[in-house]
Amino acid sequence: MTTLIEVGIFILLLMLSAFFSGAEAAFFSLKQSRLTDSRQHERILKLLSEPRRLLITILTGNTIVNTSMAFFAALITADIARKSGTNIALLLLLESIVVSITILLVSEITPKILAIRNSEQFSNRVAAPVRIVSIILYPVASLLYSLTHVVSKLMRWKKEELFDSEEELKTLADLGADRGTLKHHESEMIKSVFDYGETAVRKIMVPRTDIVAIEKGTSLNEALKLIRESRFSKFPVYDETLDRIEGILYAKDMLPYLDGLENGKDLSAVSREPFFVPESKQIDDLLRDFQQRRQTIAIVVDEYGGTAGLATLEDIVEEVVGEIQDEFDREAPLVTKTGTHQWLVAARIPVNDLEDVMPLSFPEEREYDTLGGFLLDHFGDIPSAKSATEYNGFRFEIRTLAENRIVEVLISRIEEEDD
Repeated sequence: MTTLIEVGIFILLLMLSAFFSGAEAAFFSLKQSRLTDSRQHERILKLLSEPRRLLITILTGNTIVNTSMAFFAALITADIARKSGTNIALLLLLESIVVSITILLVSEITPKILAIRNSEQFSNRVAAPVRIVSIILYPVASLLYSLTHVVSKLMRWKKEELFDSEEELKTLADLGADRGTLKHHESEMIKSVFDYGETAVRKIMVPRTDIVAIEKGTSLNEALKLIRESRFSKFPVYDETLDRIEGILYAKDMLPYLDGLENGKDLSAVSREPFFVPESKQIDDLLRDFQQRRQTIAIVVDEYGGTAGLATLEDIVEEVVGEIQDEFDREAPLVTKTGTHQWLVAARIPVNDLEDVMPLSFPEEREYDTLGGFLLDHFGDIPSAKSATEYNGFRFEIRTLAENRIVEVLISRIEEEDD
């Protein structure tokens, strides 16, 4: 009878051990973002508000239970050895193996797997019992809590961050895209957010050669005609040269003059004060400037004070979310596949973007940002139309030039041509 009682106590302790193991796994695998119902999850949130104390309580309870199990297992083994006359040393050896496997399977692995699979439901069910245990074990848990706090201070361990670097988070974003957890554009957006604070204005600006501007002496009629043809909403107003920009003309500011345009009126009367920024400025700083100044366009100047380009709020947003096409955008795609291993590419495409859509890699250390800049660097001078060069297994042929500026490039695999 005594042995049966001891076996019953052992089974009860085994169940308690499974309870503590499952509670530990459930609580610490919970996604707190899903605990939105404060009433339903009130007990869970209260326990998780002190995670170290919760862990110490669960581990203390589990240790007491496991120690008691070992004690009762030894008593049962001793009773069996005494009644059967078997060598007690041999039975203790067998007992340690059997009990260890039983505890591992019944009280550790199985409850933890089940608890992790149903962490929210399991946590709801065990929150009240765990709270009761925490009250019962409060003196012991508090003592252990204080001791661990002192030891951790003496060891001077540095609190680890959840992730060591931005690169790890970018890797996780790539992994999420590969496994289908994230869509490709979502992964790219996450990575863009981390690069956002390190991106200079010169990386996103409209280059000087692409600026559509209006000369100061232009009549209002001519300015309105340019607005209609270009479909842009803002235009730099310059005096003789783009290096002398004196204002910004907003298309909406021309509305009062639609009924009766005054040809003699100077554009400076309807243009706004320009906002100048250096090309080295970070785009997150520029965004703050836009917010404070309530502006959406800035003239970008180089180190010599000349106009390098212009940057808009849309350019900043596109750096994170990707290209934004409005109803007036008529731009051709930057990359068009024209054959099995052949692409027609706009020379203004950033080399980083080109690497994303083609099996190409460019030098890490470079003084250019676009495909056109790469080709100028590679040729060493201004190439002519139909000029070609080879790099990294690809052939680059200049298809279109405009005033010494490369516009379009035909890229093809050399291996395909040889075949």
